[in-house]
Amino acid sequence: MNCRMVSVFMLLTFITLTAGVSVEPHCRCSGVESRRIGKMIASVELIRPNPHCTHTEIIATLKGSGQQICLDTKAPWVMKVIEKIIANRSP
Repeated sequence: MNCRMVSVFMLLTFITLTAGVSVEPHCRCSGVESRRIGKMIASVELIRPNPHCTHTEIIATLKGSGQQICLDTKAPWVMKVIEKIIANRSP
């Protein structure tokens, strides 16, 4: 009986530890900002489509607060930001 209790305890512990672990990576952006916020941006990160997320994500870090927000890749001003990032990456 003691062996059964230990086995059940170990099984429950394992289930509890793995229940909160996400196995599938996903997109970082759940919502996007399309308003012009160019002067508030400290830095921008461009994340290209990959096996875990099928669309391009633009994540901006704001000056002062350091808050990160996702930008709408279809907004005209964001498209210009993307063009500048790509141009700066090219040799």
